[in-house]
Amino acid sequence: MIEEHDHLIIYCSILGGEVPFQYCRTLNENLPCRKIIICWEFQIEIGKFLNENYSFDQIQQVLAPPTQTRLETILELIEKAKKIKEEGA
Repeated sequence: MIEEHDHLIIYCSILGGEVPFQYCRTLNENLPCRKIIICWEFQIEIGKFLNENYSFDQIQQVLAPPTQTRLETILELIEKAKKIKEEGA
């Protein structure tokens, strides 16, 4: 059952606070966060969980390095926000 660990809580180094496992496994368009193995490796059998609940391609997609740097992502979001603001003005 995919929800079996959803009640467990862990500190998220990305968000800077506690989150349930359910958040970690659904963060990426219903796929796990790319850091799920690092964060949960000592709490549950995360490799087994991933293999039982996701296809090889899904796991590869999740664990692939980001295509943009964090700065590129932030700049892209700023540009999108500017465009939205200009369209609304």
